[in-house]
Amino acid sequence: MFEEIRDIMVSTLDLDEDKVTPETNLRTDLDIDSLDLVEFVSEVEDHFGIMIPQDALESIQTVSDFAAMVEKLAK
Repeated sequence: MFEEIRDIMVSTLDLDEDKVTPETNLRTDLDIDSLDLVEFVSEVEDHFGIMIPQDALESIQTVSDFAAMVEKLAK
């Protein structure tokens, strides 16, 4: 799951793959603004056929947290 999320992040947000690890903090390490986050979440939702509740994003800190949430929603 992490690899799929990382690949979407790299392509959507034009990031260096080496900068995206499970421990990477979405806000502080990647400097993602709200527009970038909306675009990324939209891509993830389309890829996995899920809807991510806006309030669920507030507690997400790391790429690993995000991947765990997506995995839970995709079941």
